Amino acid sequence: MSKETLKAMIELVPEKEFDTLFKVIVKFIPEVEPEPDEIQAIVDGRKDIEENGTISHEDIDWDAD
Repeated sequence: MSKETLKAMIELVPEKEFDTLFKVIVKFIPEVEPEPDEIQAIVDGRKDIEENGTISHEDIDWDAD
């Protein structure tokens, strides 16, 4: 069965059943444990945001070199 066939079949599922379908599909996606460096990057990022805040998209000069 191809991905296109699966996509077409999903189009036939009533919208009220999407939550059930999602839960079933997720069961087939293997979970990957995060690497220690990935966890540390998240911790560092959260600490940086806590200490320095963030910048609004409107405040960025997107045309600057």
